[in-house]
Amino acid sequence: MQGTPEIPLSSTPEPLRRSLRGGATEALLRRLAGPPGLAAFDADGTLWEGDLGEAVLRDLIAKQKLVDPPPDPWAEYLGRFEQSPAEAFAYAGRLMAGLSEDLVRETSARIYASEFAARVFPESRSLLETLASRNWLVYVVSASNRWSIEVAARDFGLAADRVLALDLATERGILTDRVLLPVPTLEGKPALLMARAGRKPDIAFGNSSLDIPLLLSAAIPVAVGLLSSDASRPNVFLVDAARRGWTRLEIPAT
Repeated sequence: MQGTPEIPLSSTPEPLRRSLRGGATEALLRRLAGPPGLAAFDADGTLWEGDLGEAVLRDLIAKQKLVDPPPDPWAEYLGRFEQSPAEAFAYAGRLMAGLSEDLVRETSARIYASEFAARVFPESRSLLETLASRNWLVYVVSASNRWSIEVAARDFGLAADRVLALDLATERGILTDRVLLPVPTLEGKPALLMARAGRKPDIAFGNSSLDIPLLLSAAIPVAVGLLSSDASRPNVFLVDAARRGWTRLEIPAT
């Protein structure tokens, strides 16, 4: 039986090639040109600028949709994030208890269309299109709620079963306060991916320290980040990625 033929390295879109930096870039391009594999992407800050899950939560708070919320749920979320991101993400999920799945999906679709669709990084979209054209298995692994990320994933041609995101148990279409573990941040990201896909990723993409365990689980880690317009204040995650010898997908500042 013949193996999958290699794709010429030059077939990777030129704008994408121009945004890749680092000593491991050639290895990444050769892997993309080889047989299909498994790729994992963080969502917020990796596929688009900003945090979709947080934007949806702020909208639900502003429109008074939450059921029996605390006095200042957003401030409470931010305070918890300073102490433990995993606990903050779980708290954000529990704040939505009592809401219908349909309401969260509808809110997510509205927020994504109005605020985030135009903030998708062309380089990240090009990557996903390249992987899809080469029959790669792609997952999005995110600490934002899964209903929001599933809505956004459709814009990239990804089905809901390719999304691993913060999840809550539901009862007859209503969210409960029971957060399903592990929370998809830090070590929870590679754990969820292993449970779903059954193996480690060939390539992983992320934009923050919360993605490092996922990146370290991959054969080829790729750091994604916006370039700073101020040379005296570089993107610290990209600087750390360079120190580690990782490939970097550098998004030009606009």
